[in-house]
Amino acid sequence: MQFSWKNTLRALPVLLLAVYAGTVFAAAGNVQFVIGDVKLITKAGVTRALVKGGEVDEGDSIVTAAGASAQIRMVDGGFIAVRPNTDLRIDTYHYTGRNDGKESAILSLLKGGFRTITGIIGHTDRKNYLIKTATATIGIPGTDHE
Repeated sequence: MQFSWKNTLRALPVLLLAVYAGTVFAAAGNVQFVIGDVKLITKAGVTRALVKGGEVDEGDSIVTAAGASAQIRMVDGGFIAVRPNTDLRIDTYHYTGRNDGKESAILSLLKGGFRTITGIIGHTDRKNYLIKTATATIGIPGTDHE
């Protein structure tokens, strides 16, 4: 097999994508279980059923119907339990697996309720973990709250 700059340049975008996929396209969390009608609405507006083993990403919204709920384990070890009749958006969830000062989590509760236990993001730098609601923005890391 002969070396070819043409083939190398063609493969470069794929190689760069593979190298950066772990940090740029990493999921924010993995679904532990789902009960009832739970929808995932992506940042692009695509709606699909949320399923056990599925991933949630930055910009995704989780919408539960009456009697439905879901639990998600976040990449930093945090935990989110979404209650029935809820619309929760994951605005930002960035954690690369190390404390580099860029880790952050911002969740927006648009309707309903959820329970969360913070992971490394909330324990490392308290100002980087926020929960926004219609009436307040909360930043209480290391706390189990509803």
